Amino acid sequence: MSFSFRIKELREERGLSQAKLARELGVGTGSVGMWESTSEIPPVKKLLLIADYFGVSLDYLVGKSDTRVPSAAQEDPFLAEYRTLSPTQKELLKELVKSWK
Repeated sequence: MSFSFRIKELREERGLSQAKLARELGVGTGSVGMWESTSEIPPVKKLLLIADYFGVSLDYLVGKSDTRVPSAAQEDPFLAEYRTLSPTQKELLKELVKSWK
């Protein structure tokens, strides 16, 4: 599988439009469309953000592996839930945790 296939598949699984995903990732809508329809791959920093957003490994995202998250069976359930949050939700959670200190 290619990056273009994977990002489209992940986006559609979440029921996101290209525009909504672009907003979540802080990129233009055209970027998401280009990633899905060409062999263009974003820079590593953006790839890491995308992998984190969808809760998948970088290897899975770029088509190197068919395993979404290595050793997922051993992962703490809270961490698994955290991986499904959007970047905005993760930031809110971080702020909440800071307020407990």
